[in-house]
Amino acid sequence: MQPLVKKIEASVISISVQSGIGIIETLSDRDDRKSIVFQVTAETPLMTKDGQRLGVSAIPVKGKITVYVDSLTPLPMIQPPHVVPLLVIFEQYGKKGEVSVGVFDDRLFSEQLKLKIHVGSKTEIVDLAGKYVSSEWLAGKLLFVFYEKVTRSIPVQANPTKIIVTDIKGN
Repeated sequence: MQPLVKKIEASVISISVQSGIGIIETLSDRDDRKSIVFQVTAETPLMTKDGQRLGVSAIPVKGKITVYVDSLTPLPMIQPPHVVPLLVIFEQYGKKGEVSVGVFDDRLFSEQLKLKIHVGSKTEIVDLAGKYVSSEWLAGKLLFVFYEKVTRSIPVQANPTKIIVTDIKGN
């Protein structure tokens, strides 16, 4: 089964804004250090590992980012490829947290991740545009789950601080 998103870890080599679109030029930390250009709009979530939203200008050159892209979206046949990401995470020094990406069932368990999440009153649940979403909409959709700690139990369990819900549906 093909994953729903592709995770790309990269180092930023330049940042610019052209016609209102942020252009982040990177070198992949894998794939023989290939160049990739990410095009981000005002709707593209740029965040730290703890779920705090950033502006494109907050990401420094030489900074490390993790980018999630829809694996079903075809890449243009230009070099370097220009990709519109679903989510960009800036690996900010000193910020703690993890981001897991997966599809969760109605019990909020992800078979793929072997992770059970517990949504509490302090869990912020939003869509990719940052609009609040009910916890009733989590099952069967691809989620970006932000959390700090997990249990050592089986299955691993987490109390997320933030969940971003996508329109991408799991199988």
